[in-house]
Amino acid sequence: MNINSLEYFVTVAECGSINKAAKKLFMSQPHLSNIIKDLEFSAGTDLFERTNKGVTLTEAGEFYLNRSKAILKEVEKLKGFTPVSEKNSDSLRVSMTKFTHVMECFNEVCSRKDNVDKFTYLLNEGTTKDVLSDVISGYTDVGVIHYAFLEKKNMKGYMKNHDIIGKEIGKFSPEICVSKHHELIKQNKKITLDALRDYGFTRYIGQYEDFIYNITKNGHQEDLNNSDKTIYVYGRATLMNLISVSNCYTIGIMPFEKQNSMFDVLSIPIEGCQDAIIFEIITKNNAQLNETTREFIEVLSQRFKKLSQQSSSGNIENLIQSSMSVMPT
Repeated sequence: MNINSLEYFVTVAECGSINKAAKKLFMSQPHLSNIIKDLEFSAGTDLFERTNKGVTLTEAGEFYLNRSKAILKEVEKLKGFTPVSEKNSDSLRVSMTKFTHVMECFNEVCSRKDNVDKFTYLLNEGTTKDVLSDVISGYTDVGVIHYAFLEKKNMKGYMKNHDIIGKEIGKFSPEICVSKHHELIKQNKKITLDALRDYGFTRYIGQYEDFIYNITKNGHQEDLNNSDKTIYVYGRATLMNLISVSNCYTIGIMPFEKQNSMFDVLSIPIEGCQDAIIFEIITKNNAQLNETTREFIEVLSQRFKKLSQQSSSGNIENLIQSSMSVMPT
């Protein structure tokens, strides 16, 4: 059980439908259903009664809803807490989805600040929804999110409703990440999702949105969240080290600077992939950002501009048009 699970539970209760709640939360209905089932397993009882028309709270669910709202209210108060000492120091508060490119930019800015007398820097990682929530609540001043191109209209609507503005910094096609010592490579076989079906799919715990793990190729969708062999990890280092010493794989984008030299992990384009993942920097509308925060945004923008120029996925606009032509309306 975690705070996100409680937020998802409250949303389902308020919507009266897992499907409606999934759309509001920008995740698939099956994934949200699994989260609710896990929460019910932890509680040791059903929290919802399920019907063809939706869901209604059980007696235990009513208790859970009241307690969940109280807990979430206290969490919001903590998010708004800023120590007095921090107000008088240089600050950089960033939320991001788990991509090493962003982390490296944060580290680069921090490495330049040895001569600053006093500073407080924060990097928080989570799902796209987590990052949006951090910026909306003011817990962080800037966020870096990713989402599927086909979700752009919904995402922009959500941000507008919460007075958030976004600056697009790149579009990429998802790629397969495998060790360069993978047995398929040693056998001179092509690395494809079909060829990797018998190997372990490694993914982050809590990353329930479909933006990077739901692949559209040759007009068909493949949800890697339903892989028969799945390994869940929390940290980036664990994920990369596991892939480097095994035949497991994951999904990412362009390789980060030291991916090959540190981990012997390659990024390989997905054959026939028709997905485009958009990356954006988000802030509150009319936010007054300090010099260090603006420096981070500039470093990040330049990094993604370079990545876009080096992209191995070909013409991204053609990829987008191809994706739109095969997706149902």
